[in-house]
Amino acid sequence: MRVLSLEPLSGAAGDMILAALIDLGADPAAITATLQESGLGGVELAFTRAKCRHGIMCGYLQVLENGVAADGHEHTHSHDHDDDHDHDADHEHDHDHSHAHGHDHDHDHDHDADHEHDHDHDHGHSSTPHSHRGLRDILALIHGSSAPARAKARAEKIFRRLAAAEAAIHGVSPDEVHFHEVGAVDSIADIFGICLALEQLSVDHVYCSGYKIGQGTVRCAHGVMPVPAPATAKLLEGYEVTRLPLMGELTTPTGAAVLTALSEGALPAQPMTLIGTGYGHGRKEFELLPNVLRALLFEQADDAAGVQTDVVTVISFEVDDMSPEALAYLQERGLAAGALDLSFVPVQMKKNRPGTQVRMLVRSEDAQRLATLALRETSTLGVRMREERRWVLSRQAELLQTPWGALRCKRVRRPDGHSELVPEYDSARELALASGRPLRQIMDSARSWDDSAARPGDAR
Repeated sequence: MRVLSLEPLSGAAGDMILAALIDLGADPAAITATLQESGLGGVELAFTRAKCRHGIMCGYLQVLENGVAADGHEHTHSHDHDDDHDHDADHEHDHDHSHAHGHDHDHDHDHDADHEHDHDHDHGHSSTPHSHRGLRDILALIHGSSAPARAKARAEKIFRRLAAAEAAIHGVSPDEVHFHEVGAVDSIADIFGICLALEQLSVDHVYCSGYKIGQGTVRCAHGVMPVPAPATAKLLEGYEVTRLPLMGELTTPTGAAVLTALSEGALPAQPMTLIGTGYGHGRKEFELLPNVLRALLFEQADDAAGVQTDVVTVISFEVDDMSPEALAYLQERGLAAGALDLSFVPVQMKKNRPGTQVRMLVRSEDAQRLATLALRETSTLGVRMREERRWVLSRQAELLQTPWGALRCKRVRRPDGHSELVPEYDSARELALASGRPLRQIMDSARSWDDSAARPGDAR
């Protein structure tokens, strides 16, 4: 089993993540071929390796469209905001600002003490026209390709998360969102390319922690906004972030969407063999620290066939004076904030009072944040926390094409080597509501397909 750890030292953007994966060993030519046959005909990934100002050999990536840099969107809008403001402190900041719709602007600010900014927007767009695609357009492009099912499922998960964030900001449904710059060729190539690269590297699990944000403001479609931009801020809600002393948007909407959609939390503290390292560099240089994202690829031996192990934190407490509605609200908030599970157990408390024990299963790095949530949202005067080691069956995402649409499933591997296809409830519910078919029929379709696809002697 292969495990990938993504380490955003000074933030993350789509091109940085993909560059790190190619530096790790993914094939840019093969990725380009899949992107082109999916409907992005003139797209090409231009990958180079060079030494950054801090002396590290890194991968650099640029998306070309018909031979022209498809710049300007998620990661580099080179807005010739080259506002050369003389800073008395002699700082030179190369700002990579991200719009609510995914723009990153490279600003070279040499600030004067009076900070008089003359924002002369000379948008450095490619001459190639960029279409504004909606979620359905992008998903059709992805599912119409010959990419592996797991790559398609990962890409869909990222774009759905991005659409949900944009929809919340603009007060519309995810299907009504037009991604504008994030829906342009370079950003689609970044996101889909990342998922194809993960498949090439046979990555089963992705981990990331330590999201970085910068300082200052960004001029976007909604005016001048503080960083992080609205989409990035929405995507990072519920995650622990660190504000670095660097001007500009360090984590872009695409970077935030990829990491939060694919990451399973912090890298587990267990023995693994490091088999590869890759570095992806952004479009600017910082004096304080390298503008790189590091990717570490590990090989992990299963404790038993199809079984993985990790360490989690269990938060528990009892209450006897909360209504069922309040407890249901706690469960909703806890799961939305990242709890792996949240359950209730009836208990008998002192003075013969019937009560409820609340058990929250959380990742260790989320324990303090979720314990604080419990103290805020419940009547308990304290919580207990303990670490537990667990065994988890290996699983991977798959997409099953049904007569009613694509159904997201998990392929679960049992210790005896056999596997089964388990449909995801939310995906089945969406198809049931859209088609008018019974939920049970949608769920059973996955199991029926799995049974019919299994051959005698096939360890599925």
